[in-house]
Amino acid sequence: MTESIIRILLADDHKMLLDGLRALLEGEDDMRVIGEIGTVQDSIRVTAELLPDVLVLDLGMPGGSGLDVIRSIREKRLPVRIVVLSMHSGREMVMEALQAGCDGYVPKSTAHTDLIQAIRAVFAGKRFLHPDATTALVDNLFDRQEESKQAGLLSERELGVIKLTAMGFTSREIGEKLALSPKTVDTYRERAMLKLQIESKSDIIRFAMRAGLLDSLNTSHKDF
Repeated sequence: MTESIIRILLADDHKMLLDGLRALLEGEDDMRVIGEIGTVQDSIRVTAELLPDVLVLDLGMPGGSGLDVIRSIREKRLPVRIVVLSMHSGREMVMEALQAGCDGYVPKSTAHTDLIQAIRAVFAGKRFLHPDATTALVDNLFDRQEESKQAGLLSERELGVIKLTAMGFTSREIGEKLALSPKTVDTYRERAMLKLQIESKSDIIRFAMRAGLLDSLNTSHKDF
C-alpha cells in the first residue's frame, strides 16, 4: 500500500530559511513542498487556492500577523492543518496561536529535529507541541486556576464591574447595564481592585483574561 504524500505549504519571509526547510522536508519520502509564500495576504490566498495538507506558518511576516492567517483559515473552514514555526515560544504567543486554531507549535531553533515529527502528527489528526510550548500551556493553566480562586473573593457585583471594565465599558455605561450610579460602579471597582491587589486598568484586563472572564462575551450581560 502506497504511503500518503503530505502536501506542505511553507509561509515565511526569509528565503534562506525557506530553502533550508524545503531541503529538510523533501528529504522525506512522504513529504512534498507544493509552494512558498512570504506575506500574510499571500498566505491566506494561496492556502485557499492550493489547500495543502499542512501549512507551516511563521507568525511574523509582512502585512500583519500569522495569527490572522490562522483565524482566516479556521473561519473559512479549510481542511488544512497548521504548524506554527516561530522564533518565539513565550506563553502569550503560544496561547494566542493555540486560541487562534493552530494544530502544532515548533520553535525555529528546533525545526531541524521537531518539524518533521510535528507535520506527521498533525497530518494524522493529532496535536504537536514542543516542550517549550507545552510549558507555556501548563503555566497558563496554573495561572488561570489561581486567578479563578481570586475571582471567588469578589462579590457578584464586583465581578460584574471588573468584567465589564475589562471589556472597555466606562463607569457610566456599566452603571446603565447594572442599574447603578457611576459613583457606585467606581466603588465596586475600587473594592475589587483592593481585594485582587491590582492597580490599573491593564491589570484588570490581564486578570480578566487569565481568569477566563472574557472567554465567551455576552453582549447582553444578563448574568449581571
